[in-house]
Amino acid sequence: MYKTFTQNDLIRFLYGEMTSEESIFLREALLNDSDLCDTYYELKSSIKLLDSEPLLLTLSNFSLLKIKSFARGFSSQSSEYIDRIDLVLN
Repeated sequence: MYKTFTQNDLIRFLYGEMTSEESIFLREALLNDSDLCDTYYELKSSIKLLDSEPLLLTLSNFSLLKIKSFARGFSSQSSEYIDRIDLVLN
């Protein structure tokens, strides 16, 4: 099966939100697509940087924490009627 993966797919993979079947296809795509692999490592390092050290609460850091907190309130859920629903509030 050939599928085009997006940055959203890579982020779902990094946060463990993919099904095992999707993960297998993404791993195969990472082995065969150097651009996708580069994007994967860029996103991985960005996530690691954002989550690494405790941030000093300046105005911009406070805004970043609020955005991350808001984003954690959303999830992606499967539906029997459509392929996937994005951003379902928990």
